Amino acid sequence: MKTLVAAAVVALLAIAGVLLYASAYTVEEGKLAVITQFGKPMGAVENPGLHFKMPFIQEVNYLEKRLLPWDGDPESMQTRDKKRIDIDVWARWRIVDPLKFFVEQRTEQRGQQILDHLLDSTVRDVVARHKLIDVVRKSNEPLIYETEELQRRSGDQVSGRGRDDVEEEILSGVDLESYGMELVKVRIKRVNYVESVRKAVYERMISERLRIARLYDSEAMEEKNKILGQTQKELDQIEGEMEKASAEIRGNANAQVIQLTAEAYGQSPGFYDFLRRLEVFKQTFGADTRLILSTESDLFRLLKEPGTQQ
Repeated sequence: MKTLVAAAVVALLAIAGVLLYASAYTVEEGKLAVITQFGKPMGAVENPGLHFKMPFIQEVNYLEKRLLPWDGDPESMQTRDKKRIDIDVWARWRIVDPLKFFVEQRTEQRGQQILDHLLDSTVRDVVARHKLIDVVRKSNEPLIYETEELQRRSGDQVSGRGRDDVEEEILSGVDLESYGMELVKVRIKRVNYVESVRKAVYERMISERLRIARLYDSEAMEEKNKILGQTQKELDQIEGEMEKASAEIRGNANAQVIQLTAEAYGQSPGFYDFLRRLEVFKQTFGADTRLILSTESDLFRLLKEPGTQQ
């Protein structure tokens, strides 16, 4: 009798252990649990720890509570200013209503597919409403151009928006509430021209750089001409002052020579008459000079008697 009682107790304890094991489950940190009964959702558990369910009837389906990544494929689209670009976007999302999410999607993979559809279409709509410069620029501060001519010729005008505003518009344009999901963050990872227009863009950039280089060359030549003109003006002024000073010095010297000559002539007029005659002879006679003179000529008498004083 005691043996049967002991066996029954052991059997009951075993059954209780099996039932307890089948009814107990744990929810890890960062996880969500949805309880289903014959496939029908009965409730959700969001708090981590030990929980219980009806054994063999109810099942536990685990979902991710933490942020989940979404990384889309690069898509070709057109901006408002008719620029064809490839844009690559990534996002972060999470499950906020596990029961609704399980009813609508069941798994995180289905949630990723929903994002593939909704995010791609929203990104395309938002990019089509903005110019390329709004998608590319991180800041909405005014553009700084290298030259005034480049600013005047450029057709890119800042609309007061930057990439952050475009990303925020994409984020607010995706509504996931009906799926039990929440889109937390959207970022534009890469923006590039499509291959068909990239070469033309590079050629335009090169021609623009060359045009700016030629502009710099013309400005440098203009500045060079200004400097050379100013230098020549200063040189002409210095030479004019130098010639003026030289003329004054020569004039003063000639005046002094004339004055000294006059004083010396006044003291010995005969001697200076003789010197002037010699100067005339020097300028008149050459090696082959022939003269026919009268005997009454002063020059004849001077040549005949050079020591005679008149």
